[in-house]
Amino acid sequence: MASLVDRYLSHITTACTADRSGAVADYIPELAQVDPEGYGLSLCMHDGQIYSRGDSTVEFTIQSISKPLSYAMALNRLGYVRVDEKIGVEPSGEAFNEISVDDRMRPKNPMINAGAIQTVSLLLPPVRDVSAQTVGHVFDELVTFYSACAGRRLALDSAVYGSEASTGSRNRAIAYMLDSFGVMDTDPEAALDLYYRQCSLRVTTDDLAVIGATLANGGANPRTGRQVIAQEVAQRVLSVMTTCGMYDGAGDWVTSVGLPAKSGVGGGILATLPGQLGIGIYSPRLDRHGNSVRGIDTCRHLSTDLGLHMFNLNRESRVTIRSIYDIGAFEVGEEWSGRERGYLSTCRDQVKVYELQGDLTFSGAESALRRIEADMDDYVVAIVDLSRIDVIDPVARTMMLSVKHTLDERGQLAMVVDPDGVLRASVERHREDQVVPDLVAPETLRGFDPTLPHVHSSMADAVIDAEAFQLERRAG
Repeated sequence: MASLVDRYLSHITTACTADRSGAVADYIPELAQVDPEGYGLSLCMHDGQIYSRGDSTVEFTIQSISKPLSYAMALNRLGYVRVDEKIGVEPSGEAFNEISVDDRMRPKNPMINAGAIQTVSLLLPPVRDVSAQTVGHVFDELVTFYSACAGRRLALDSAVYGSEASTGSRNRAIAYMLDSFGVMDTDPEAALDLYYRQCSLRVTTDDLAVIGATLANGGANPRTGRQVIAQEVAQRVLSVMTTCGMYDGAGDWVTSVGLPAKSGVGGGILATLPGQLGIGIYSPRLDRHGNSVRGIDTCRHLSTDLGLHMFNLNRESRVTIRSIYDIGAFEVGEEWSGRERGYLSTCRDQVKVYELQGDLTFSGAESALRRIEADMDDYVVAIVDLSRIDVIDPVARTMMLSVKHTLDERGQLAMVVDPDGVLRASVERHREDQVVPDLVAPETLRGFDPTLPHVHSSMADAVIDAEAFQLERRAG
């Protein structure tokens, strides 16, 4: 059975693939040959769970999405002081391939080509004659680092590498300009070769989503558990991605989408919501800024529909499930009747309680919903206890209420314990919300009244309701 998140991603895929505007990058001959209709979408949650749709296993070249990774590698190795001497962190407001430096003759930031070429130059020995063998050795180290971020071994696309190297006149001009300004300490040709190689590594949207989740987790890969990037470095990289990652479209991106992101002319976009998830998208038709048209549209949908804007004022909610237990383990209060106590002792293995905590947003609701659905064969009644929840945002509310429909279809029961009325408050605040299309029946929200059966103010009331349901179920 498809999960709520799977159904939503299917809806996104259908909506966004209808747009056929934009064009593939044609200034690199190999990129001009890709299928313009390709589209893949992946989400990687903070615990490593991946949701994928479309061409999520199709490999494409990483291109400029490599820039934040090499920047992280340089910061890991050399530290802030050394890297900041050579590369600024200010938005350029210019196209990605502009010949752009600041008043100190540094590239303005590491996300434009000048900054990226300077970044890889810092990974090479500070000598004027760097051998091909040395470049190959540093590239092997770079691939190892990128692969640790993605959670699998990445490989070079030799055809794209050759195509980029033979048509990179503008990048060659940028490298020699930096050399003439005295800010490049190594062989410009070696730096260019390493840059072309990094841009030609093959990835999938699953890879990008895992890389995004690694950054979101403070540098820890959620699939492997390895701390690949120092936490303070991950913070710096995300900051620069936020202000510079989408080139001269960065301002509009931050205000309307609000996710640290990096695009590539191969059609990929990597985005991340710090503390919660990573996103990978592939669609090779590009807009005038060099960003994927469908990728931009997909990110707007995700941010708006799922409340993923990083300045959403709800607190971070990764750890949503406080406790899970059979109802028989519940601590009985003095006010409980003999009937309630008897039900607890006889039906302990048929009713499971899920205590949630914190502010409930998409990421936390997804984690809780996935666990409740995974356990469905282990209970007849599920009680979701919201006693320790402060705020529920609209998409999380829709996701949690969808549990009722899922269990209804199986002849089971889902109930909510909501003593402080946070569910009621959420509905009242967002009474006019539109349900995210194709997720759940509209009646789930429109006209929903939290005072109806199965939404209770105490666990004792929920136990009585559970008993009544069990009796009716047996009689039926």
